[in-house]
Amino acid sequence: MMISSPSPPPSSSATDSAPPDPKSSSKYSHHTTFFVSYLLFGLLHEFSHLAIASVFLSSSQSSLSSLCDLAQFVARALLGRYCLIEIDNDDNVGSSFVRAHLAIRHFGWIFSLAVAVGLHYCQHVRSLRSGTAAAKKSSFWRLAVVEPIVIVAAYVTALEAITTDLLGFVPIFHQHTSNPMPMKSESSTLLFFCGNFGILLINSSWINVDGGKKALDMLEKMVEVTMMRGAQSGGVVTFEPAKSGHSENQAPIIRGIRSRVVNAKRTVLSKGVRSKIEKDVCSMLGNNLRGWNDKAFNPNSTGKRLVRGFFGHTRFATSSKASMDGTHPHQWSPRRFYTFFPFQSAAASKGSTAKRGSHAVGTGLSESGRSTSQNKKIMHLEPKSQSIGVENFVTHNGDFEFYKINGKYYDTEAIQQWLTKALRVSMPATVDSAAIAGMMDLLRVQGCFALSARYAVCFKMGGCSKDVNPMDPSIEYPTVWHYEEIGKVFEKALDEMVHKEEVKSLEEFNSSDKLRDELVSKISGALIELVEIGSSKNLGHGMMSAFNALVNFVSLDFEEGDLGQFVRATVNAFFDNDLMQTTKIFLKNAKGSFGLCVTTSMDAHRQVVFAAKGQTLSVAFYPRKGLVLYASEQAAVKAGLNYEIPHGKSMFGTDFKCVDENSVRLDLDDLSGEIVLLDWGYGGDSEPAVSLPNRGLAVDKLMGGTVNVILLHLENAMNKSSKLHKRLVQLENNEFIKPLLDDCDDPVLADIKDIPRICSNIQEDWQDIGLNRMTAWHLGQCIRQRIQGRVDGTIESHTNQVDILVTGCEVSLWAAEQFVADLQKCFPKLGVKAVSSNKLLGLFGQELAMPSIGFPFSQQTLEMKDPIVIIVSHSGGTFGPLACSNLMQSFSSSIFTVTSEWDTQCGKQLRGMFGDKNDLLTSRIFSTEVGVRPAEPCSVSVVATHQLLTNIFEHICVTIISNPHFRSITGSIITEWDLQTLERCNRDNIKSLERIVGVDREGNEIHDLTKHKELRAAGDIWAEHILENAKAYIMSFVYIIVTVTLGFPLISGIAYAAGLRDDKSPGDWLFYLARFFDALIYFWLPQINVFILRLLQGRNLRHRMVGRTVVIGDPCPWVAQSAEAFLSKIFACSYSIAGLNVLSGNPADHLVHRHTHRVVRGSLFVCGRPDGRLTALTTLEASTCLAVNQASSIQSIGGTCESITIGHNMSKLPLSFQGIFLETHRPNFLCEQLLDEADEADIQMANNKTMNLTATGNLKADHTSFVSQRFMSTEGGDEPKFQSSMRQDSRNAKDDLDDSFVSTENEAPHSQESQRKTPRGNGWTKLRGSINRGSSNMEDDLISSFVGTENEPPQSQESNHEIARRRTQSRLRGSILRKSSNGESDSSGANKCRSSACLLGIYSNMEKDAKEKSNKQGIHDVHHLDTVINDMIKERRGNDRAIAIFHDMDKNHNGAIDFREFTVAYKKINPEVSMVQLEAMFEEADIDGNGTLDLDEVSFHLFLILVI
Repeated sequence: MMISSPSPPPSSSATDSAPPDPKSSSKYSHHTTFFVSYLLFGLLHEFSHLAIASVFLSSSQSSLSSLCDLAQFVARALLGRYCLIEIDNDDNVGSSFVRAHLAIRHFGWIFSLAVAVGLHYCQHVRSLRSGTAAAKKSSFWRLAVVEPIVIVAAYVTALEAITTDLLGFVPIFHQHTSNPMPMKSESSTLLFFCGNFGILLINSSWINVDGGKKALDMLEKMVEVTMMRGAQSGGVVTFEPAKSGHSENQAPIIRGIRSRVVNAKRTVLSKGVRSKIEKDVCSMLGNNLRGWNDKAFNPNSTGKRLVRGFFGHTRFATSSKASMDGTHPHQWSPRRFYTFFPFQSAAASKGSTAKRGSHAVGTGLSESGRSTSQNKKIMHLEPKSQSIGVENFVTHNGDFEFYKINGKYYDTEAIQQWLTKALRVSMPATVDSAAIAGMMDLLRVQGCFALSARYAVCFKMGGCSKDVNPMDPSIEYPTVWHYEEIGKVFEKALDEMVHKEEVKSLEEFNSSDKLRDELVSKISGALIELVEIGSSKNLGHGMMSAFNALVNFVSLDFEEGDLGQFVRATVNAFFDNDLMQTTKIFLKNAKGSFGLCVTTSMDAHRQVVFAAKGQTLSVAFYPRKGLVLYASEQAAVKAGLNYEIPHGKSMFGTDFKCVDENSVRLDLDDLSGEIVLLDWGYGGDSEPAVSLPNRGLAVDKLMGGTVNVILLHLENAMNKSSKLHKRLVQLENNEFIKPLLDDCDDPVLADIKDIPRICSNIQEDWQDIGLNRMTAWHLGQCIRQRIQGRVDGTIESHTNQVDILVTGCEVSLWAAEQFVADLQKCFPKLGVKAVSSNKLLGLFGQELAMPSIGFPFSQQTLEMKDPIVIIVSHSGGTFGPLACSNLMQSFSSSIFTVTSEWDTQCGKQLRGMFGDKNDLLTSRIFSTEVGVRPAEPCSVSVVATHQLLTNIFEHICVTIISNPHFRSITGSIITEWDLQTLERCNRDNIKSLERIVGVDREGNEIHDLTKHKELRAAGDIWAEHILENAKAYIMSFVYIIVTVTLGFPLISGIAYAAGLRDDKSPGDWLFYLARFFDALIYFWLPQINVFILRLLQGRNLRHRMVGRTVVIGDPCPWVAQSAEAFLSKIFACSYSIAGLNVLSGNPADHLVHRHTHRVVRGSLFVCGRPDGRLTALTTLEASTCLAVNQASSIQSIGGTCESITIGHNMSKLPLSFQGIFLETHRPNFLCEQLLDEADEADIQMANNKTMNLTATGNLKADHTSFVSQRFMSTEGGDEPKFQSSMRQDSRNAKDDLDDSFVSTENEAPHSQESQRKTPRGNGWTKLRGSINRGSSNMEDDLISSFVGTENEPPQSQESNHEIARRRTQSRLRGSILRKSSNGESDSSGANKCRSSACLLGIYSNMEKDAKEKSNKQGIHDVHHLDTVINDMIKERRGNDRAIAIFHDMDKNHNGAIDFREFTVAYKKINPEVSMVQLEAMFEEADIDGNGTLDLDEVSFHLFLILVI
């Protein structure tokens, strides 16, 4: 804009002869003038809004009645450049209000534009008179009018006003105000310059002590937990008193304040909701809740106090995008004032006084029952109407699918379109939950005849003679104004009856059918009279228009009956449709799943309704704290356990009597559907205010009588014995309830550090008699019953039969699949299946089954006749597993769950399976005791679940193998020794976890851990790989800013410093050459910075300079899948410049085919490596290493992927970048001891040092040589090394077995080897069967060895084939057993760096040697290495059993067995043996002739028996 001026502007250059005025040439003066003018014009603009509002809206709160109001107005106008105009008008939807709104809105920008144009015109006029003396003398006008900078400020203000007031663009900064006024909305707050969890603060100390800060902390904690169900958006609604007051005997006038937030990708929803509440509901100074020090929310002399409540919701969008419109709480119709007749409880309506000792909020009663004020009576609401602002809010979890109107169901889309016509309000959001809010607008009509008439038209007139189709687009519904005209007839009739009958309260009409009938008759007569008047055209225009709108739905001919039906329906709705009845009507006619919180401005001062049907919802009561919490996530209501009542001084105190009772939780019946009404009273009215249809329901008083609780079961699923107190779950002083974890900066790190402690606690808990042991006992009973049915034939055994079904989702399912795979391998004939919960729901939980494409699951392939079901779910509240806990109850009575704690939704469903019969003996919950872990990446929850599943696996195995019939029917291949080994590794695993995590089982950090540091160092390198692009970007940004600002790029700056100039000299081409190189630097600057970073950090220079991809490989599928999910979720919110792609695969299966074609320089590959030192895993390790080598061999420009292997075999792959070798804390297996023999040149020569085979095949042994090698004594006469270690191993194995429920009942039949032909009279030979069976019970061993030998069938002489086989194997046994005596230490050979190929070759050569030696003996069948090692394992078991037998016989524990102890032990087993036989056996064993048997002598003779 060009502004003419006779004098040069301040920025113009001045001549030497005419120096400018110092003030006009000062930049500071011009800036100050513009800033001050800008603020003043903004203040005038906002004041224009206020002035025009006072003219059009006389009842508005637009006047500045106090100094505080003036200060707030000035602050908003100057700092925020907006103003708020509060309106309390019962006509704010009429045409006059719309005109007022348009005038207020547009007057502001017109006024600002007029001011700017006027000033510009005045300046132009002054410029024409600039030469006059008056103009020169008037400095004021020169500043205010002549200065162009002032006009610029006026135009800027006018431009802002046009942008906001005319065009409607609202800055985001100002969207925090409570009720922004859109163009088509009718709200009680106009904003110019113009955006299920909850808590009830029954105790006013939560507000008036600290301003509600601690209450908001608790609310934020609840949001944090509820975010696990969805965190895309969230909101809260709370209620505050309107500024216009009400009389003493009237209901309070309150309004709702909604605070809603759409969560960004990298923000925390809980903090966002907290911040939005503080902006909308808190004061600007101190962030205290508004009203924290007002009488309305605190005890006062009137005995009336409002209870502050917050009703919220977090959303995960399903039916629409995550937007502000779709964010809860939902409201369809905006706030509007109606004529209302308020209701209260029946007792209060009859004028009852407060009972002595009763405790109702707001009564002003002290703890002794005496009144603290002069008003001892309960507030009595007179039967008079008052104007109340009506608004309904709904929070909803689930899906609203259909609703029945006039006997026919309509889908949600049709309902939404119908609501826009019936309510005459445009649809606020397309989400289904908003339609529920619209239905509540139509249903909640108690106390208002206008709304009741609308209810009757919409729902009760479908069966009339008109038979109106509500979805007919040609049908036009009456407007609110029409309903109000008709409602005036009802109101007049009611007022007349009140005065005529001298009715003191509306309760007399509510409870008297006679008075209702009289009222219906009176209203019908009045309407007929009006119709007759209308026929003569003497009726007023308003009533005539209302009748014309009503005639489409109601016949005004009284004889047809439609009018009477309409009046009756309207009157009944007026008295009956309170908050609870409204929710009941809705759920009765709706189809879908619902977790509802319904609250309205008519009821929020005393009651709220919650409902659950297909969605969970829990309500917690804290009597000591004066709190009521509710949430869909069961764990969220435990937030009250983490916070105490604020302590400090308050000018009001509290009228809540803290009751010394434990906090409890009520879980609504979401399966059958249930509604709960909470009524805390108002004005001394301590009884619940419910309408007549629901007064027959039981009323329970909680919180010391403060809160009334009324439950309504939709399907009467609860029997009469299921009283409220039996359903309450105690939260405090309950060992099964775990409080929420305290907040921490890094919850993922905290979870990882908790892994050793949690796993150790699970193992220790398993050894104690606790919840898990009781559940395990019940599971064992169910397994025995199930398998016994198969043994008896009552349960058919076929391919599709499911004996054990395990289900879950995502990570829990992956761990469960490994559990099922192991169980199926151990018991091949047992029907064990792992099926996703979603697939089960699709197959068995839908009216139309959903096929599981790509999976062999169908209703025919899964024959489930009372199977044992195990549901694995960490949270216990995931939709799929939770729904299966209900669904599977129709298929099985043996359902168990593995969850994070006892108190979960899934556990609640299972505990209620048998009602009152449920006890600890029928416990169904396995708990990891991890508790609620809000961190999205799963770490400790996965490890804990796997740990607990391992214990369950052991228990199931023990239960089955303890019965020989069960072993046979299930095809068991696992033995007790296998379980002992597994339990030993299970316990030693805690040490490994401590070394990896760096924290011990007590939670203390462990320093100087080599492997922990090595793992972290490898992670640091990969972190630098991922962050290098972000760092290079920052370096490039700094370089560009500095060089461009200074004007000297690197090369050009150096050239300039060297004296090179662009002065057209002969060498000026060098200057341009320098600039050319600077251009190249700018072009490749990011790559140069990445290269510099790699050089400084010593990282590979050949990697690609792009985003990274991490590939995770592991032969265990669940490990790779869980690691992929963990890492992927860690980077879910990262910026693209610092993000990565995560993949996983099985290196022994599909990893090469799926991912090697995507290998590029810089790809990151980490692979778990099996321990190939074990023969069972050698081939698997070789296959894994082959996959790693194949991926690492793909090279370009000398670079490849960066691969890291993690395992125990200390052999680094030549093509891998790094090998991390974990420490081994378990004893060596025999195959690892066998590796030592590979280092000896001649195993045969070493074996001949102790044993010689004769030509006849009889074994002769040099006892002295044998003992010298196997039973070496330590110095100082200590216990022999073999004896000490074997004895300790035996004790450890036996303890492990006993602690793990290992039973030795019903041993399997003797093996073939244990039934070889031996001299009949040799007692030592008869012990062989006991040793080879591997029993841990010494008495059972002796019984099975000696009793019943006379009845044994004759055994045939073993063949030369068998003798030769044992001779071949015995060549390996002696040397192996010499070095396997100490199981606590690793052998040198096992610790050597042998590659997987080397290990495979060694074991293959051993097998080849065994074959060759067998062939030399004339044996032509194949002898595998596994057979040799299995036989050696059996011999090792025999040694351990011999040690155990020795200790059992040594009664005095002196380390030697005398003849008396030997005789007592043998006669206890076989009383028929003669003393001659006993003496012969004793002399044969007593080699040194000292009269006693030591462990060496017993073990030597038993060893001879084994190898014969």
